[in-house]
Amino acid sequence: MTRLCAIDLGARELKLLQADGRQLTHHAEVLLPDGALVDGVPTPLLTAAVRGALEAGGFTSTRARVAIAETGTAFRDFRLPALRQSELRRAVVFEGRRQVPMAAADVYFAWHAARDKDGYAVHLVAARREMVDALVAAVSAAGLQVEHMDLKPLALARGMGVSDGLLLEWGAAEATLVLVVAGRPRFFRSFLLDAPADDVDGQLDELALSLNALVKFMRGTASDVPITPATPLFLGGRFGFLPDGVQRAEQRFDFKVASPPPRFRFTSGFPWQAHFAGLGMVRQKHWQNRLSPSQGGDIRVAA
Repeated sequence: MTRLCAIDLGARELKLLQADGRQLTHHAEVLLPDGALVDGVPTPLLTAAVRGALEAGGFTSTRARVAIAETGTAFRDFRLPALRQSELRRAVVFEGRRQVPMAAADVYFAWHAARDKDGYAVHLVAARREMVDALVAAVSAAGLQVEHMDLKPLALARGMGVSDGLLLEWGAAEATLVLVVAGRPRFFRSFLLDAPADDVDGQLDELALSLNALVKFMRGTASDVPITPATPLFLGGRFGFLPDGVQRAEQRFDFKVASPPPRFRFTSGFPWQAHFAGLGMVRQKHWQNRLSPSQGGDIRVAA
């Protein structure tokens, strides 16, 4: 398999991972300079950050897949009745344009419809065209050809191999929480951390406060999904690098704490726990249907 670079682009952090088949070979984790992203839209500072990380990390791949945070995106879960396959696309297009609060001409759409006995469960994502096109241009200017883009919460779920439960990834300057139900994110939120990276206890306290607040919100908005102390909470990021990371999480979080197992080969000391979104981009093999109000269809975002 040709070497592949997976990019995890957050609000303040940039992570790169290179895989050659099932072997992880290179990695980089850097803080983004101020002004690299403005409302999710990149500036030349992002290109410089990506290029610098590639050079410093010795990356050799020219192909990239990019996971993006929720800034500038919207997602919807909705149901459609049983339809003929030939009618499904038109129905998804109609319902997507009705539900997403963005002008259809200003966004890229992507969707996936899962068939069950009652019809179709549809997961639809919309991302601002201006943002996606600028991200592709910025990464391309750094020397990489962008194959696919995806939402980070979806990539995290694939990378952790989780179909049901809570996912919490802890980075140096930000964190992401995802509620996954039957393999589909029902809620996700990325949030910045005020405490510096070397203040481990301060960041853990922030994580606990944010987790409790977001779970309370989820219980109100996704009341059909029970979230109890028995709900598994899968940990990623810095939890894997603390000698007592799991124990500290168990002391602060009122959930059943778990650590996803590795699914790739790597050399001793490789920080794979920091790259679950990147792993999810590498693992993705079947990219779902795209829809677009323009001719030709979209090739940027995959749900």
